[in-house]
Formats: sequence, structure tokens, C-alpha cells
Amino acid sequence: MKVNHNITAQIANINLKKDERRVATSLERLSSGYKITKAADDSAGMAISNKMRTQIRALDQASRNAEDGQSIVQTADGALNEITAMLQRVRELSVQAANDTYTIDDRNSAQKEVDQLLDEIDRISSTTEFNGKKLLDGSSSRSFTSNVDEIRAVSTSMSVPSGKYNITVTAPPEPATVTGSFTIPASGSSTMRINGADIKINSTDSVTTVNNKIFEACDMMDIRVDFTAPSNFTLTTKTTGFDQQIELRMPGQNKIIANGEDAKVTPSTTATPPVLAFSTNAKASADGSKVTIKDNSGFEMVIEVPENAQAGQRVELEVYNAGYMGMQIGANEKQSLYMNFEEVTCRTLALREADGQNRINLCSQHSASVAIGKVDDAIAKVSAVRAELGAYENRLESTVSSLDVASYNITNSMSRIMDTDMADEMTQYTQLSVLQQAATTMLSQANSKPQEVMNLLQGM
Repeated sequence: MKVNHNITAQIANINLKKDERRVATSLERLSSGYKITKAADDSAGMAISNKMRTQIRALDQASRNAEDGQSIVQTADGALNEITAMLQRVRELSVQAANDTYTIDDRNSAQKEVDQLLDEIDRISSTTEFNGKKLLDGSSSRSFTSNVDEIRAVSTSMSVPSGKYNITVTAPPEPATVTGSFTIPASGSSTMRINGADIKINSTDSVTTVNNKIFEACDMMDIRVDFTAPSNFTLTTKTTGFDQQIELRMPGQNKIIANGEDAKVTPSTTATPPVLAFSTNAKASADGSKVTIKDNSGFEMVIEVPENAQAGQRVELEVYNAGYMGMQIGANEKQSLYMNFEEVTCRTLALREADGQNRINLCSQHSASVAIGKVDDAIAKVSAVRAELGAYENRLESTVSSLDVASYNITNSMSRIMDTDMADEMTQYTQLSVLQQAATTMLSQANSKPQEVMNLLQGM
């Protein structure tokens, strides 16, 4: 029996330390719920799980991003719903004013309500925002530039590729213009009629009085009056386009009707890169200063040509894909959705000129009738924008669903790698605890051997 080196105790101590480490590991797994708590447990599993955890967190954030996108679309759609309701009211007033039973004063009252409704549409467009980002004022839509400041693109369909396009101004838009003169009767009175509004000229009126009567009546009808001589005048509509009309009937004379002219442009069908050519099927149609170029493939570009444009002027328009509102809807690079929130203002709806002049004029039967068609076009434009937003919302809803499913599947996979099976681990922990107790007992017994030797020596 040896005293200097208690080999038995050393062996028991070594095994006890192993058991303690294994018990500590098992206890850590039970308390954390993970079977891999450090790289030494499973280096490959740790590396894989870290990638999975990164992917899961990115997927969850992308899902929240898509939900934010849904909220943005819903905010814009709510504003467009209000705009649609106001346009429907404008149309109702236009139908009412198109009935020739109303006087100029009656129509003027309706016009005042229309003006307020159009102002409110522009207010909604300029103030609708989400987290400080404007949605309907054009700042979140495709960008356009032009080498001529006054002539520019105002909207394009998604089928229009980005790039440069050339057009030539064939003719600028023109207002309706008519000239006339009046004579103060020697006795009694006479009646002048402008767009259905009667202007009574009395023998007791002065030239200035008659001029004021003409000015007041025309001002309500958005007609500009220029007196070239005391009794001579020129009437000009404040807006341009073929639908602008002045009907003048002087006492004892036949009726004179003058119409304005729409803008005309010629799209270039031949171009050298980087300038893109319009399709040979492209057709240009105009409504006042708004020219729309379409073909049979969904291509649509709306161009604004003001009254001061020059015939023969060549214009280079450029469409950028910049300006879109980008939504990161995936966990990885280049997994983005770019949403185009078109500008929805009275100007882009062709209800106002660029200078703010209303194109909805209810102060004559003709202009009120024309206004019905204009409002119909505006409602159709807003409906098209809402349809596009609805498509975005549906896609984002599907995106949220797919991201949540992907996150669940990856989480499930990581769980199989990382999570502790509590039943198995508890069984293992119980076994290790028994071994630890046994090792402790054996160490105690091994340490008692030297004392037995001492007892033997003392008995000699």
C-alpha cells in the first residue's frame, strides 16, 4: 500500500472533475434551452445557426417594412377616396349648370362651390403624408426633366421606359377670341349676349357704365376683356383649348361663335441612342395644353405645352426611374419594391392650368357641358391611380404572408439545431448527477486509504 502517491484518489478526482464539467454543461443547456451555447459544443451547428438567426431577423424586419408599405398605400387611398367624392360633387354641379334654365348668377354660385372643391383637392394632395413623406404631390413619383422649362412631362404609365424622348411643337394652345363693339341706343335699351348672359344697354348709360357691365359679366365667366377703344372690345378666354368657347350676339347682328385651339405636338419616331424613339403607332391627342401620347402597348405620356410655346420648337424630355418610394421587402440585397405615387392635383387631372386658372367653368351652358367630360376624365384618372395602389397593397399583403412563412420555416430549422430536448437533457442531467455523487463517494473512500496505513503503522 502506497502513501506518497494516492493514485486511486487522483483517478477518482479526475473522473469527478469530468462529471462536474458535464453536469455544468447539462445544467447550462437546461437553464438556457439551447444545446449549443458556445462554439465548442458544435462549431458547424453554431455557424449555421448564426446565419439562420441573421436571416430570421432580416425576414421579420422585411415583414414589418411591408406592413408599413400597406399603411402608406392605405393612407394614400383614403385621401384619393375623398378626392373622388369631391370630383363626383363637381360633376353633379356641372350637370346642374349644363341645364339652360339657370341664370348667370345661379351658375356663378355653383362655380364658387366648384372653386372651393378644387382648392380642397389641391390641399389634400399637398398635405397627405406618411411619417413626413408626401404621397400625392409628385415627390414620390417618377422624375421628369426637359430642356425647355415651360414644356415638360407631367405623368407616364409604367410601360414607358426611362430615357430621353424628342417631340416637336406643331402649334401651341390658343384661347377663344372674339371682337365686338356696342352702340348706346338713343332711346330705350338694347341687349348684348355673351355666352348666354344678357347685358342690358340703356340709353341713359355712359360708355364707362357699359364697359363695367361687360367686365363684370365676363369676369364671372373667366373671360378676359380688353377695350381697344371706348366702345370696342376683345374677349379672350382665360384658358386654352378647343373646348373653350365665346358666343357673342350684338343687338341686331348675327351670333358669333369662336373656339380656342388645342396644342399639337409631333412625337419623334426616329432617334439615335441615348434618345429613344416613339412607336410608329403612337398617337398624340390634346386637351387644351395637355397632350397625351399613346400607343397600343400601354405606353402613355402626358405632356404640358403652355400657351407661350413656340411652333416648331424641338423639346427633349427625359424620364427617370428616380423618385419612386422604395420598400425593402426581402431579407437580401436587391429585394425591393418601388412604388410610384402619381401626382394627383387639379393640374395633373387637367382641371387647372399650370398658372392655377380653372378649366372647370360653369358660367355658360356650353362650358358646363364640357366640364362634365373633363370631370369624367379626372375621375377615371384617380380611379386608375387607386387601382395601381390597390395592386401594390395586394402584393404587399402576399409579401407579408410569404415572409412570415419563410421566417417560421427557418426558425423551425434553427430550432432543430439549437434547441435542447428538455426530456432527453433532463435524463442526461439525472444520470450525470448520480455519477457525480458516486465519484464524490469514491474520492472520499480513496482519501481514507492513507489513514488506514497510519492505523496499521501505529499498531506495530
